[in-house]
Amino acid sequence: MRYSKYVLILMALTLVGCPWYGYKYPNGKLPDTPVNLEAFNTEYDDYNSTAPTLGRFIPFCFSTNRQSQGGEFNVLYAPMNVEFSKTSGELKVSQEYGWWSAYGNDFGLLLEAVKKVNITGNELGPYLMFEPYAEISENDFVLLFATDREGDYEIAYTFNGGTAEFSEIQPVAFLNSGFNDLYPSFNSDLSKIYFCSDREDGVFNIFQVSVNYADDSIIGVLSDTEPHEVVRDEILSGEYDDKCPFIFENTLVLTSNRPGGYGGFDLYYSKFEGGAWSTPVNFGPAINSASDEYRPILFEEEVDEDRNMMIFSSNRPGGKGGFDLYFVGVME
Repeated sequence: MRYSKYVLILMALTLVGCPWYGYKYPNGKLPDTPVNLEAFNTEYDDYNSTAPTLGRFIPFCFSTNRQSQGGEFNVLYAPMNVEFSKTSGELKVSQEYGWWSAYGNDFGLLLEAVKKVNITGNELGPYLMFEPYAEISENDFVLLFATDREGDYEIAYTFNGGTAEFSEIQPVAFLNSGFNDLYPSFNSDLSKIYFCSDREDGVFNIFQVSVNYADDSIIGVLSDTEPHEVVRDEILSGEYDDKCPFIFENTLVLTSNRPGGYGGFDLYYSKFEGGAWSTPVNFGPAINSASDEYRPILFEEEVDEDRNMMIFSSNRPGGKGGFDLYFVGVME
């Protein structure tokens, strides 16, 4: 995969460290209940994040209206570093490169990506990818998002093809409908794109589109102008708003205001088993609140061996203001 060089570097740094024995806290552990990502939040709305799995460094992008003081939403890039101290047991999530400082210029290219994205209107639901089969020496990024600059939200993308320049914004024609289409996410083998849309009766549902990846580039998939069959996923969708699908390995997470939750929008998960997604299950009161929980994402941070990190946004009491970003550990 494209990001293998970064994973190998992180593994090397880990191997040259101290042995595991003799530490008071030999095993890292993510929190059981949500923790505010204070280094990334402001008094404004901070949400809609994306974080590809690279290990303890995360190239983190998210939507915020801080630059407009509560007005339009833009996408920001900020480095995220996850560290666990085996001496103190402290888990620290900071806005810095940490051990990855030598690669600041590589990932700093994402600042150019968000400049292309943030022109006018609102930009929500960023989804950052690497071209899976690019050469190791390349920094080949693809950034998808949704924008309302033409009216209703439509899904678009920019990419750099391993260069320092990002392309002009292009729509993903076969995903867009003239209604609100947002939050694209590829499944694990890149054979389908999932997203949400209110194209049926004004209610948001989860839809899927089969794509012909077959060792082609992601750009080859996204730039296809031929019509594709768009299928409503009957298991993931219902009579209420089901939004923000995000897939990591065999798990799909989403947000929904369906009955049986703990507040407005709650977070749910589904497992891909036997060729289909299971009925979404509520994450429960340890994660959900009487307020709204929104846009969950999952990734492996190489701190907790048994759980993945989930980042989401919530307007629950106790934050800095509006929607804040939170993180928590969830079982793989």
